[in-house]
Amino acid sequence: MPTFSVIVPIYNVEKYLDRCIQSILGQSYRDYELILVDDGSPDGCPEMCDAYASQDSRVKVVHKTNGGLCSARNAGLAVARGEYIVPVDSDDWLVDGALEAIWTKAIVPYAPDAVIFNAKKVFVDHEEKIPCYAEPGFYNRERMLSEVLPYMIWDKRQPFCRGIFNPAAWNKIYKRSILLSHYCTDERIRMGEDNAYIFECLYYSNSLCILDDVLYNYYQENAKSITSSYDAGRFRNNRLLVDYLVARLGGKEAWLDDELNAFKAYWLFMAIFHEARAGSGFRSGCKHIKREIEANRSADDIDCSRLPKAAALYLGLIRSGFFSLALGAAKLAVKIKG
Repeated sequence: MPTFSVIVPIYNVEKYLDRCIQSILGQSYRDYELILVDDGSPDGCPEMCDAYASQDSRVKVVHKTNGGLCSARNAGLAVARGEYIVPVDSDDWLVDGALEAIWTKAIVPYAPDAVIFNAKKVFVDHEEKIPCYAEPGFYNRERMLSEVLPYMIWDKRQPFCRGIFNPAAWNKIYKRSILLSHYCTDERIRMGEDNAYIFECLYYSNSLCILDDVLYNYYQENAKSITSSYDAGRFRNNRLLVDYLVARLGGKEAWLDDELNAFKAYWLFMAIFHEARAGSGFRSGCKHIKREIEANRSADDIDCSRLPKAAALYLGLIRSGFFSLALGAAKLAVKIKG
């Protein structure tokens, strides 16, 4: 059994795939397997995956029909043998020595259920470290309950619904035994897929090691990425996500219910901001927001009294049917942010 199973879901990333795979195969720590999941990619990626597998026995390839990110990750998990699962997005890449650092600084001394490390955004002309507001070090369950878990979705010391760490999958690894019980089972979720399992896995982990090392490069130039394309079904997708998380984690802790309540409001707001960035006509945008919010019950089950005043006010506009004001405020915020 290798220490790590590195799982890379792949779809339409022919331009970026070599860089990603080579960053993994070039790691100094060698006790790992690399699982390339071809999620029905229409370009040259399937052939590239097979070529790597023919050259290196550590590489496994799974070819499947397109099912989305959750489906691809689950297909990789189904064949993984490693003690720890390392997710890597196919347009990103690992820093040299990343697996060695995780092994020597986290696994050897602590053997934790989960590891979180730092990452950086890589733009064409600059780089930005992605902030993590949790202190580096080892956390047993008691310390996790005190210092991490109540802040993982919404750290009330930060702006609204900003957690204590970035809610991405690619800077977190979990023991395979944890993931097999708490992976995302609803493969219909197509937005916020990382959220659908990382919080659950962390909640059920009994130990955590947070490293200060920057070990992952998150690429910001892929225009075909799902995060940079318009999705008319965003409200429906968000409803799937919030309903799934509430079903899996709701009612377990009062502080967790508070976080989930904020999570529902945040994803509703982000769907409106997504519409504000779409560039469609204002009137059609308002009609779309109204139709989607009503169809998906997006504002029905959020407790205003547990939100900050600004968030509660914005939710009040939506519930009162002032969709033009809600969209106009979102467009203004987007314009100011640039």
